[in-house]
Amino acid sequence: MLITASLSRQSAAQALELRSKTVPACSEGRRNSQVAEGIGVSREAVRKWRARFAADRLEGLVDKSRSGAPAEDHR
Repeated sequence: MLITASLSRQSAAQALELRSKTVPACSEGRRNSQVAEGIGVSREAVRKWRARFAADRLEGLVDKSRSGAPAEDHR
């Protein structure tokens, strides 16, 4: 269980790092498609992160807690 929690924290940190790469790219006036291609995500993801950042600044890029049972690990 400790390993799973550690991996989850690491994954969350990596996700936040990826999301935060959108901020400077968007501030340079790049289109969502250009940002998405540059960091290797979908245009929809960039659109969502851009909107969340505009509404809530850096807090908008952090994963929100989800209700329900945790996802199962099928490795």
